[in-house]
Amino acid sequence: MEPGDQQEDFPRPTTANPFKRSRNGSTSAPWRRRPKSLVLDEQDFPRRLSELAIEDAHHDINNEGPKSADSLKGRIRRASLSLKGIVRRDRRGSESVVDGNDARPTTSHKAWHKLRQAASFRHSRTSYGNHGNLGTIYSPAEAEFPRFPVPGNGLAPPIIPRHTGAAAKASAAWQNEHARFYHDMVSFPESQNDRESGIGIPLASMSQVNVPMEQGASVIKRDFITQLPLELAVQILSHLNAAQLVNASMVSRDWYAAIQDQYIWRQSFLAKKTSTFATGIPIQPGTGCGVPSIRPGNDWQKIYRAREELDRKWKLGKQARAVFLHGHMDSVYCQQFDENKIITGSRDRTIRIWDMHSLQCRLVIGPPGVVNDTSILFDSTGHPTHFALYSDSQRRNASVPVTVSFPTHHSASILCLQYDDDILVTGSSDSTCIVYSVRSGYRPVRRLQSHTAAVLDLAFDDKHIVTCSKDCSICVWDRATGTLIKQLNGHTGPVNSVQLRGNTLVSCSGDFTVKLWNIDSGKVIREFAGHTKGLACSQFSEDGRFVASAGSDKVIRIWDANTGECIREIQAHDGLVRSLHIDNISGRLISGSYDTDIKVFDMETGEQKLDFPGWHNSWVLSAQSDYRRIVSTGQDAKILIMDFGADVQDVRMLESTRKNETDICNAGFI
Repeated sequence: MEPGDQQEDFPRPTTANPFKRSRNGSTSAPWRRRPKSLVLDEQDFPRRLSELAIEDAHHDINNEGPKSADSLKGRIRRASLSLKGIVRRDRRGSESVVDGNDARPTTSHKAWHKLRQAASFRHSRTSYGNHGNLGTIYSPAEAEFPRFPVPGNGLAPPIIPRHTGAAAKASAAWQNEHARFYHDMVSFPESQNDRESGIGIPLASMSQVNVPMEQGASVIKRDFITQLPLELAVQILSHLNAAQLVNASMVSRDWYAAIQDQYIWRQSFLAKKTSTFATGIPIQPGTGCGVPSIRPGNDWQKIYRAREELDRKWKLGKQARAVFLHGHMDSVYCQQFDENKIITGSRDRTIRIWDMHSLQCRLVIGPPGVVNDTSILFDSTGHPTHFALYSDSQRRNASVPVTVSFPTHHSASILCLQYDDDILVTGSSDSTCIVYSVRSGYRPVRRLQSHTAAVLDLAFDDKHIVTCSKDCSICVWDRATGTLIKQLNGHTGPVNSVQLRGNTLVSCSGDFTVKLWNIDSGKVIREFAGHTKGLACSQFSEDGRFVASAGSDKVIRIWDANTGECIREIQAHDGLVRSLHIDNISGRLISGSYDTDIKVFDMETGEQKLDFPGWHNSWVLSAQSDYRRIVSTGQDAKILIMDFGADVQDVRMLESTRKNETDICNAGFI
């Protein structure tokens, strides 16, 4: 066999290099492509040995050197070394697999190493992953190849430099697999979109996404509740609300056991149920606002359940239990209540303290001529005059309260009152106010006297007591000593309402205006004008942001205290609006009117939430609410309690510890 014949069987491919073709400058494609299989049959092996021998002879002729004296034994040795290298490279999988009809030169001469560097190239693939047809070959210099892996663009495979490690190869294999997976999900036109920017990529449906995931790699699932430390698991679960905790407890027995931890329910309750509308700070536990004191024996899961059910009943609005308390002999002008008691003031010149739980009257305070009359305790038939009347018209919880008269007492109607843990202050048509000590059994401490007409309303804080009167004036008193600090004059009509927040005071008058005062300077800061008739009531939110006012024009206006702007106007009632109350925690606005209706509005939206028409037989004079109840009084001498928590299981767990009960009982008459 002649060398020239072998050269005809292996024509050199066309090269893109315009310069003289040499063995070191360019190379043909066949020996750069690896066979599909490394198994050599009996016919293929001799043929490849002959090809190697011819190629070696051709190399010697082109270099015009002396003919090699290598024997057939030496050629076989070199061929075996080259084959061994092919097998090793194939196992590493660092080269692309193409058709196996062409053989790779087998030589250990360093000239082949230089030729390999100069002729290195990669086969391109089509968008469908098949091998492209080999065309013109360009052999770049070694420095043109990247030193680091180059990520693939779209469906194109990445470029992996020589001598890279297994991690880079594994990454390339994963990216190719991901590209094929993505290609199966989207159509060919969609695969041509700009995936770098995300423009034009349609969102695959869940059915498209789920099918490959079910057939492909499984999703890793870990139970963090059992694998994490208990402290961390509890912290995570405490961010769930009640409904989410109930659902999570059904995942497994381990989750159920973990969620029984009282700390989880306590933290979830405090996070979800202590936010407020207008107090400026979250509800503090144990302050009587539906968040109980933090005690070791609390069952916070039951507490949470009770609060959720109570809130649901507020939203429905039709599941409150109505109870009327009877005992007063005339119109009940004023009232205030908490979780344990209700204190009322009436035109019958008495102040009465009621137990909120038993609904019995505990104490009656009044002038001697009133409290010493037996008709205040028993009717003409001998039945007690103090009782609770339920919706079935049955008298229950009858009581005979203790009656007491002090030398310092009111001689006319009790028009207004306010209390805290230490004092009770009342204002009367006799133009005076009386301060009582709650801790000593409501014994009078002092009388405040300066007004020349009926005291229509009052308010106090830790430093001041503020009173307003039919004489058009406002008086500011020192709470500790009862000394008159200053008198504010500015209204031209009776001042019917005052509210105090720090050193800022809100008042409303029959002169159609609402005024904002600075107590320290005694000056008017701002005046709210817009009502068309006299005003009967006003409220000042606890955080000082909102003012609400209403009166004879039947309209409730909500003002921005900082700007003086009327932000909301509510066409509320068909008669004079006599009473307003802002629930600073829930954002509910309670109104009572001469049209006998009690309504509940949303302070934020002005939307009417609830309506209780005709529950009183006459004018509604006072209406207030807390987290559980609405309590109102009227000209019909009745006290109405709308209890939304009456049928809620464990609702008593929401209450705070009763205060001062021992002191009251030890006063000698309770």
